[in-house]
Amino acid sequence: MTGKFIQRQKVTENIAAAMPLAALNPDDLAGLKVLVAGDFMLDEYVWGRVERISPEAPVMVVNVERENRVLGGAGNVVNNLVGLGAQVEVLGLSGRDTAGAALEAELTRLGVNPAGLFADPQRQTTRKTRVLGGSQQIVRIDRENRQPAAPWFARLAEQHVKTLLPDLDAIILSDYGKGVLTEPLLTDLITRGRESRLPVLVDPKGRDFRRYRGAAVITPNRREAELAVGYSLQNREDMLRAGQELCRLCDAQAVLITQGAAGMTLFQPNEAPADIPAQAREVFDVSGAGDTVVAVMALGLACWGQPLLAARLANLAAGIVVGKVGTAPILRSELAAALAGQPAGQPDKILSLAELRLLAPRLQAQGKRLVFTNGCFDLLHWGHIKFLEESRRQGDLLIVALDTDESVRRVKGPCRPVIHEGQRRRMLAALETVDYVTVFSSEQLPEILAALKPEVLTKGSNYPATEVSGREVVQGYGGEVVLIPVTDPVSISSLIQQICSESR
Repeated sequence: MTGKFIQRQKVTENIAAAMPLAALNPDDLAGLKVLVAGDFMLDEYVWGRVERISPEAPVMVVNVERENRVLGGAGNVVNNLVGLGAQVEVLGLSGRDTAGAALEAELTRLGVNPAGLFADPQRQTTRKTRVLGGSQQIVRIDRENRQPAAPWFARLAEQHVKTLLPDLDAIILSDYGKGVLTEPLLTDLITRGRESRLPVLVDPKGRDFRRYRGAAVITPNRREAELAVGYSLQNREDMLRAGQELCRLCDAQAVLITQGAAGMTLFQPNEAPADIPAQAREVFDVSGAGDTVVAVMALGLACWGQPLLAARLANLAAGIVVGKVGTAPILRSELAAALAGQPAGQPDKILSLAELRLLAPRLQAQGKRLVFTNGCFDLLHWGHIKFLEESRRQGDLLIVALDTDESVRRVKGPCRPVIHEGQRRRMLAALETVDYVTVFSSEQLPEILAALKPEVLTKGSNYPATEVSGREVVQGYGGEVVLIPVTDPVSISSLIQQICSESR
């Protein structure tokens, strides 16, 4: 039994209640370990061209050009936790099929151990396949199971969780009603969490919330709360009544009812309800916002021990993700910018590799063609600018991977770089033609390309195609290597020598 949650709560209890959000540091959330148990899904996107109608039926014919897959369901909670720098363990079911293998591969790509994703040969992996012609979604094909998990899964789950408990900081139960979170398993997970003094949070499903009795926090949206209490929440009085009923019904430390544009209301036993206004942001897509709320709420509660403080932070995070197109997780850099008061719609271009691993497939799921290039970019000059502009023309978004100072020294010698990596990345990020900048070490390139899978890798034409580092990786998954013409090459070493000689 860890007692970590209680220890943090004793330390921060009095301070956190009155703490302004601007005083929070999202880096404090990094490294916390959270178990996500529930219904894991695979979201598939099939992109193609529509040029004719089928002669067999009055339907469009889609010529497939590319496909990509991302985690959905409980997996989107994982996306949010990873985006905030947390460590994640999982507990769920897949089929013993290619989609199940893809789920495992995607977890592994994000740095999450898939050992808790158990394969059942009698089930098919839950997946949602969206077919798009151009930018228009034509059809969605769902493949799923709803029958309760087999008894053997509960036994394996018990052993798996027992092994993980000593190192956990929180447990999230992400219920999409696909049969994984059976009542016996829910009772076991909630009981073990409480005995270990860990916050257990539930993103609920269905009409009977008694299944979640004893959890620390329940996070229904308005519609889910209405189903649970059996009446419509048409006004504030209905909302207050429902929140209090759910607190009693679930024996919860808190119930957080999310209400879209109306914000959120937090209910706690023996406390006045707390209304949390929605952030004033343009709303593009609310899908996935509930996953963001429960992920941030769990980390905030584990870190600071105060439901209201955690709920206010979750509300801020939800305001960020609904301003994005499509289901998208929150990134730690985005949360830090919002806490610092930066205006909405000004995303940070400088991202960690972990954040890019999350972001890249989401951008591709929106139909974006990603271009990737890498280099030292020491003493930025006009040749660099022309190269970056032409690289950007090869697709929709340009990602620049910048060599670390140590990596530059290994490649260029002990006197390089002239400009520190912190300044180099800020200069690149200031360019309109550059969409994202990350810092890497040269030996990581194959791993990064395999994780991001950009459609295009660019290099200057002064490099022979056969010597372009990462070429085999990109061409191996069907990507393209483009050599950008270099008509007036500039030697940085010669330039440095010229500056030194002229200064004598």
